Amino acid sequence: MQEIAIRMTRRNHNAFVHLLGALESQGFDIGELLITKDFSEILKARSKVVLYSFFTEEIWDIEKEVKILKEKTNALLIAGGYHTTAMPKHTLNKLGFDIATIGEGEEVIFHLLKTLTENNFRITKELLGIKGLAFYLNGHFTFTGFARVDDFTKFPPFAETSRLIAPIEISRGCPFGCYYCQTPYVKGFRMRHRPIDQIVKYSKRMKDMRYITPNAFAYGSPGGILNLNKLEALLKALQPIRKEGRRLFYGTFPSEVRPEFIKPETLELLLKYADNRRLAIGAQSGDDEMFKAMHRMHTTENVRQAVEYMLEYDIEPVVDFIVGLPNETKESQRKSIEFMKWIIKKGGKVRAHYFMPLPGTPWARCKPSPLSEEMKKFLGRMAAKGYIEGSWGVQIELSKKLQRLIEEFYEESPSYVGDLRKIC
Repeated sequence: MQEIAIRMTRRNHNAFVHLLGALESQGFDIGELLITKDFSEILKARSKVVLYSFFTEEIWDIEKEVKILKEKTNALLIAGGYHTTAMPKHTLNKLGFDIATIGEGEEVIFHLLKTLTENNFRITKELLGIKGLAFYLNGHFTFTGFARVDDFTKFPPFAETSRLIAPIEISRGCPFGCYYCQTPYVKGFRMRHRPIDQIVKYSKRMKDMRYITPNAFAYGSPGGILNLNKLEALLKALQPIRKEGRRLFYGTFPSEVRPEFIKPETLELLLKYADNRRLAIGAQSGDDEMFKAMHRMHTTENVRQAVEYMLEYDIEPVVDFIVGLPNETKESQRKSIEFMKWIIKKGGKVRAHYFMPLPGTPWARCKPSPLSEEMKKFLGRMAAKGYIEGSWGVQIELSKKLQRLIEEFYEESPSYVGDLRKIC
């Protein structure tokens, strides 16, 4: 019997692939793990431990699975991911998990599994020495502290003995602290980067080279500035692999680029060294006042200039907008509509999202603004014509569920350093 099972899904695939690499590099035999996307297989296996990782938007599906596991198995259930880090008590008390991992998980999960194995898979006082855990011990809630990995690059992006591959996380952290985003409050406010030789080494195992980073053109810098030499050194080092027939996608899904980093010199590097001819950039609004309100730290002019540069270099802009932002007025929405019209007319694409209050962010307790009739009609019309992508319609209902969740179960998140600003 495989005593430890990992519940893989489409959304947590990348996270678990990386964690498998971290486990193996610390001496854990991942061949002993049941790794599956088939929930029924986990039920049949009757493992002693089941690991989950999930986002807040997934908790309702997760809750159903946990209930079934509790009814049909005696497994110890362990949770990780953004939601667990932001709302550990909710994860334990409402979702039904036995242990929540808080923060960056590479070292936590290794020490946790090792300790559980040594103690017959029971929650004991030995867990108190592992930073990054929340659990109940003798009926008392216990939190051992937020886990931060000083050097995530000492762990490979995937396991040497596994065929499971995912886009490589080449940078971690973000200095901008946008109020709607969980990333800086979990991964830190300074970017940390995987070294070039390591990126090259593991890129050789990929069919197409794709990377995870909150701002692809900030590679090699603390995050707020452009380090052109370091960026070019990375892209240049990947060329021998590209010449073998594998394509290099940089600055597109699952990554993006901040608009102020899009300049002629960065686009020239993209044309010279990469295969993608589209870039994903975050605008989020067409109103400078909303940029200030969300702590976005750039302007509409930065976005406009970025789009102009991309079109000049024959690179398709894919621009993200969030509609229904907190305290967004009809006039703000009108400015976003006009900006989206301009992007579409120029030949760019728009991806529209509806604001969702996420735990562990300054805007967690903020309410979305209702969409004006003008905005609803515009989004519907442009989507029908294929000019706008995105799931804002589905996200409206999801946002309502998230609001109810936070109203009912709000807890102060341990996922940040210092005090999280109370905006709403």
